[in-house]
Parts: sequence; C-alpha cells; structure tokens
Amino acid sequence: MRAWLLLPSVAAALTLVVPAAEPAARPPRFLLALAAGGSAALYESADGIRFAAAPGYAPGPATSPALVRRGSTVYLYDAPQLTADGLQGSVRRFSISASGLLTEQLAAAYRIQLAAPGDAARASAGSFAPAVAVDDAGAIVILYAVRLEPETNACPVAGQACVKLRTATEVTGSDGLDFTGDAGNRIVLSFPAADAIEAPSLFRSQKGWSALARGPDGCLHLLTAADPHRAYRNGGCISDSGPETPSAVWDARLREYRLYGVVDGKVVRAVAGRLSNVASSRFRPLAIPAQPSGVRVVPNAP
Repeated sequence: MRAWLLLPSVAAALTLVVPAAEPAARPPRFLLALAAGGSAALYESADGIRFAAAPGYAPGPATSPALVRRGSTVYLYDAPQLTADGLQGSVRRFSISASGLLTEQLAAAYRIQLAAPGDAARASAGSFAPAVAVDDAGAIVILYAVRLEPETNACPVAGQACVKLRTATEVTGSDGLDFTGDAGNRIVLSFPAADAIEAPSLFRSQKGWSALARGPDGCLHLLTAADPHRAYRNGGCISDSGPETPSAVWDARLREYRLYGVVDGKVVRAVAGRLSNVASSRFRPLAIPAQPSGVRVVPNAP
C-alpha cells in the first residue's frame, strides 16, 4: 500500500526533471547585402532587427551589391561596366537549402544588351549600379540609373543634369546571366549639376512596385509603378533627410514597410505603415559590426 501511495510523488518528480522543449527557431525572413571596403557581406534575419552572417557565404569583392532570391537560388549582382556590346558585370549565385545554408555555384558574368547604347557611352561615373527583383512573370528585372551632365545635351531641362532610370529583363533560360534592355526610360529626373541622385532600389509594394533613391538635396525619393518595366510615377520626397542607399521590404504579414539604409557609417532601420512622410528620426541604428558604404535588403522568400 505504501508503494502505491508513493507512485504519484515519483511521477511528479519525473515530470520536474524532464527538460522543456526548445522553442523552434524562426526562419530567416530577410536577407541584407552590405558593401564595405570594396567587399560584400551577406546577412540574414528572422525579425528584421537582429542580423547574423548568412551561413555558407564567404565575403567577396563588390562595390554596389544587389541581391534577390528566386526559388532555391540567391543571386548577388555587382555594378556592371560599359563594354562594346553593352554592360557586363559579375554575379554570384548560391543554392539555398531549407535550413538557409548557402552553397555557391561557379563564378559567372552577366550581360545587358542595351536598347539605347548612346546615352550609356556618355554616362557619368557612378552610373549603372543595379537594383534587382523578380517580376510578375518570374523573370529577374534589373533597374539601373544613367546620369548625364548638362553638356551632353541629353537632359530635358537646359543647364541641368539628369538621371534616366532604365530596366533590363532576363533572357528566358539564362539563369540570371543574360538581359535585354527594355526600350525607353522608366522616368527621367532633372536636378542641378552640383547635386546628385543615388542608385535606386526596387521592390514590391503593397500595391504594385516602388523604387527608392536618395537625392536631390538628400531627400528620400519615392517612385511607383504598376509594372517595373513601364513608366514610373514620381511620388516626391518622403523624408527630408533620407539614409544613403535606401531599400525596403513590404511585410504583408504585419502590413508595414521595413526601410533600411546607411547613416554615418551605420546600418539603420525604420518601420512605416505607408511610404509617406517618414521622419529621419524614425531610422534607428542596428547592431551590425561593420561600417558600410551601402546596404540592400530583400525578402528571403522563393
């Protein structure tokens, strides 16, 4: 009888010593490319705040890295150079496993066959830095800027410089290596020659597509489009003092935008329900151990 009375106590003791189950690790939902000192690093995050080095990635040379994920492949593009046949640059491609481990494929070059090579030949230094995304048809689209000075007589406003935003579309079956330039400009932005507009980013927004660019006057400039290959609408300055190299992700789960950039050599982040009137004070520094010249963020989703 005594043994029978002790059984509940024994059971309770056993219950106490069973270790609690570890909470399941949250999958990384964001990828962030970071440029510093002529090299590109890659980070991942589950919450968009705490970032860690992407497993399997080794930093490599790059000046203006732009990345996108499609299916089980991550593409990391660097700025191209003008060649006799158009534009050509380097791209690193990685297979990504269900756990997030990256396995690099063979090194490769990507090529853009230009629809209008004349302006590219007259472009100022710093042109062509890419932004990349996957369009509604599943093709990779590259958005890039061509800066032209007043003396080229290629800008619509006399005496002013301009930036012409253009796109190129992936050739089917080329796995992100061959692109055909889309005809015309997505938008032309004019400004005083002493000022500048930085390379744009491109991302899916709550409705359609958006692009962010810093400048002129250091403002955070918003552009919108129903289709990334067609005309863009000028949404104006949404922040008087935007970060350098701005980019963003629309988080449909939380119905908010995550904006990233660089301020005083630090990666900063802001959250906004709408892309309008984003105060510079809303950008807060993140604990990423680097002093970047630029960052780009994209969703880590097929």
